[in-house]
Amino acid sequence: MMLKNLKILRALEKKTLWLATWMIHHANNIRPASDGIKVGGHQASCASIVTVMIALYFHNLRPYDRVAVKPHAGPIFHAIQYLFGNQTLARLKNFRGLNGVQPYPSKTKDKADVDFSTGSVGLGVAETLFASLVQDYVHSHGFIKPNTKKGRMIAVLGDAELDEGNIFEALLEGWKHEITNCWWIIDYNRQSLDGVINDKLFNRITGFFSTVNWNVISIKYGLKLQATFKTPIGPALKDWIDQCPNQLYSALTFQGGHAWRSELEQSLIGADGLDSFLEKHDDISLHELMTNLGGHDIEAILKAFSKAEKDERPHCFIAYTIKGYGLPLAGHKDNHAGILNSEQIDEYRSLLNIQKGQEWDIASGINVTNTELKEFINSVPFSKRVTRENLI
Repeated sequence: MMLKNLKILRALEKKTLWLATWMIHHANNIRPASDGIKVGGHQASCASIVTVMIALYFHNLRPYDRVAVKPHAGPIFHAIQYLFGNQTLARLKNFRGLNGVQPYPSKTKDKADVDFSTGSVGLGVAETLFASLVQDYVHSHGFIKPNTKKGRMIAVLGDAELDEGNIFEALLEGWKHEITNCWWIIDYNRQSLDGVINDKLFNRITGFFSTVNWNVISIKYGLKLQATFKTPIGPALKDWIDQCPNQLYSALTFQGGHAWRSELEQSLIGADGLDSFLEKHDDISLHELMTNLGGHDIEAILKAFSKAEKDERPHCFIAYTIKGYGLPLAGHKDNHAGILNSEQIDEYRSLLNIQKGQEWDIASGINVTNTELKEFINSVPFSKRVTRENLI
């Protein structure tokens, strides 16, 4: 991929997360509310999946592909549709309100071309599998326009959605009927409303995908961590990360660089290259490195997706992420429904160089020209989206 495109994709990643975060903040703290009831939203869940969504919508999705977006990533979906020109500013401003975008993408209530309603966790995921089977059926029986290409049925799901039994029933049905052209991308942020995900149980669950003949691709490490693993400290550091309990990793993420340093000094004492490794990094760069998971590295994601581009087998991608990544509440144990306060929003806006009054402006804070941005968005395959009305 050209370096120019990577620059634009990273800019769109920051802009999309900002729009989703601001959408929720605006609904809860700025929009007039006569009853004073909290509107809600899931800023942390949006942050964990934004890089994957950018890779999909601005690079990998083809015109015939269909996507079920995890319920708590609704604001990310709506922000992306806004960037494409498929959603209005008025509806964004009314998030979770009358005539506003829905918290969970809805085929009947949202004006954008939503593929699968995902208001109940787990249902949208299973729908993609059965949609793939139906696609095979209508193609084989000639119930669709000649020369119509098959699309991938893609589910972007939270790791806690794997608690739903209907998902595993669907997997068995897919195995019986030799499902094809189906991708499931798991946002493995390891935090849910009920607590931190048990990593041993998760390994058992993902092992089931291999049992029913899915190709499982792990997107665990970003390119910075991968490069560090090739240095003297690399083997010991990789082993420590692989063995680190999810609870500890989340806590260290929230505490920051000084906590990472203290933990590594104790846990890796005597390891080859430890002293030079720690001396090389200040607390900020150490934190950035230790949180460089694959699900937040656009290049790592694109490389993983490219491996499956011409393979019709069903694929399960496990994207390791951090809940709240890039936000002050990253890793916090109570961030599921946490919302940034006004001071934190102001700091975030300043960090992105977005001026007050330009919060909804697509170009504000983007480090590419408006012309470059528009040309790029108009060039991506998803911009040529084939609507349902044009298929029959």
